[in-house]
Amino acid sequence: MVSKTFLLISYGAPEVKEEVIPFLHNLLANKINSTILPDRITVAAEKYYKMARQTGRLSPLNGECRNLIAGILREAERNNINLNVYWGNLFWHPLLEDTVSEMARDGVEHAICFTTSIFDSGISDKRYTDILEVARQKAGAMAPVFKRLSLLFDHPLFIEAQTDRLLEALAWITPNNGKYQEIVNSVLVLFSAHSIPKPDTACSNYVTQLRQTCQSVIEKCYIPSISWELVFQSRSGTVENWLEPDIKERIREIAATKQYQSIIVLPIGFFCENMETINDLDLEIGEICNELNIRFIRAKTIGTLPKTSKMIVQEIMRQQ
Repeated sequence: MVSKTFLLISYGAPEVKEEVIPFLHNLLANKINSTILPDRITVAAEKYYKMARQTGRLSPLNGECRNLIAGILREAERNNINLNVYWGNLFWHPLLEDTVSEMARDGVEHAICFTTSIFDSGISDKRYTDILEVARQKAGAMAPVFKRLSLLFDHPLFIEAQTDRLLEALAWITPNNGKYQEIVNSVLVLFSAHSIPKPDTACSNYVTQLRQTCQSVIEKCYIPSISWELVFQSRSGTVENWLEPDIKERIREIAATKQYQSIIVLPIGFFCENMETINDLDLEIGEICNELNIRFIRAKTIGTLPKTSKMIVQEIMRQQ
């Protein structure tokens, strides 16, 4: 039996109300590297509290990571791999620095790591690498050496998993008259990804990779005539400095034309369900579409699909 050590690295998220403020301090202090304005913490915290009031829970991200790990372990067992799995987050428990120190104490010398950031987003993606290196330095001389899996945006199973999610969403659209082509013509697919500052795109292939993946998913669906666009969401600054079109503004433009009866939003830039998919899409975009009288269907993320676990285990097996 082959034995390997694997580290899952994710963003981290609060799971109970008492964790929201400390989590935001960790997150915002790392992002802006300066004194955090209290009102910024307050505004961000209120989004979490509002989401909890409306959905009955805070961010699902940590739960998604636990389910992903369980799927990876099942797939590894099916492939006769003895996989020793660790999990560390950038901004909330289990913190990456604690996990890397634990691995050092356990005598782990080499490990394969995978981040839930699947596209090359330049500075944003670099954050994972930088925080992992800081964690290694804190762990000392016995810290493991990590080999990061390559970005898997073009992996066949990644494309298949995204296609499955899109087809699931399309299945919710029931034709009024049974005519297939009329259904297709009445639907617009919006592939959504996190907006990033425009200067970051100069040192990354973020937009190129996203467009390539969107096109691959559409081709895999075998619905070549369906309309689709790439949009961006959850920006933290003015539209002049961040990637656009913004999903909220684009949906308002689409509704004004009355060309489409339904909008499917597939959050292709998000690996797991999190604040941005639940609050920014389900709640905020859902409310906008309801006001504009346009049908809104949100496709799920792929993080807990069996094909996703299979993809990760395949890539682990390829590493020497």
